[in-house]
Amino acid sequence: MYFVPIKEMTFFKVRYLLISFILFFVAILVFVISGLANGLSMNNASSIINMPADSFYLQESAEGRIDRSHLTIDIEKLTATSDLQPIGVQMGAISKINSEDKLDITFMAIKPGSFLEPDGRDGKSLETGGENSVLLDHSLSGTIKIGTIVKDARSGIILKVVGFLEDQTFSHTPVALISLDTWKEISGGLDKTEFNGIAINKANSSLKEDVSRIVKNGEWVEKKQVVKGIPGYTAEQNSLYMMLSFLIVIAVFVLAAFFYIMTIQKTAQFGILKAIGAKSSQLVKSTIFQVIILTIVSIVGAVAFTKGFMELLPDEIPFIFDLVQIAKFSGILFLVSIFGSLVSIFNIVKADPIQAMGRLE
Repeated sequence: MYFVPIKEMTFFKVRYLLISFILFFVAILVFVISGLANGLSMNNASSIINMPADSFYLQESAEGRIDRSHLTIDIEKLTATSDLQPIGVQMGAISKINSEDKLDITFMAIKPGSFLEPDGRDGKSLETGGENSVLLDHSLSGTIKIGTIVKDARSGIILKVVGFLEDQTFSHTPVALISLDTWKEISGGLDKTEFNGIAINKANSSLKEDVSRIVKNGEWVEKKQVVKGIPGYTAEQNSLYMMLSFLIVIAVFVLAAFFYIMTIQKTAQFGILKAIGAKSSQLVKSTIFQVIILTIVSIVGAVAFTKGFMELLPDEIPFIFDLVQIAKFSGILFLVSIFGSLVSIFNIVKADPIQAMGRLE
């Protein structure tokens, strides 16, 4: 059963190569858009996504947006346990001393040495960096070096860059990680400082209840909801995945049309094969087998192309080659191809041996 369809594919090379190329390019588009969606997602929210926090206590009126939340917190009462930590988030800008060029950043204030401080850094930590030290996202390493003195554009506070962090961005801006003491200076040096929220390390209902008693007018929000609340994140991701959805729907119709036309062209051949004893079920299996071969070859080629394409992209374009996502979309495209080929089954079943032999006389 499998020899005849393979022999047919090798004989009609151009016909089957055209179908394969269509699926190949559709798969490339799906994989590239998926990689861009993942890349933009991390570029927009990597600081929160990579943060080892279970959930956040935010102001009720903030609607899950950490940048809109403002809570007055007594740090001494809150930090009795290491599983609870205040966090401050503020969009801003920094510049080198004696320079007018400003760099947009997002200040993120944490307690040095707490579970909120990211690993995998170059240079020193906030704990060992000294007073008014700052850790910057690695995307700024081309402009600023370790040891560079910078100042906050709004308050004028002088900061010393002591290290760089990997994948720490917020709303498409690099994160500038500072200590709670530095945050106090930026906020005016009050004992009870205003923060954006409280992060909890793990799901602990008793600790959550304690926080609710200490800090009023707040609510616990899951981490994934905080990520979705980052400005532009949801709209950006929805737009890209809508494009992916339409692309897959278009692929269904295009592949279905191609296979339908091909089976119409082969109606006489199906009729002759039936006349010499072939069953409709065998012919259907043969056609689906051809589709499976074409789909696997096209998708494997598209995955390899996307991997190579990622290596050629400049660093300014956020792109993540996620094998799990690639495997998921590969499975969807495989099912789409099979579904598209099923449209042609009707032509195979209705092929009449008598008409086919009459047409060949």
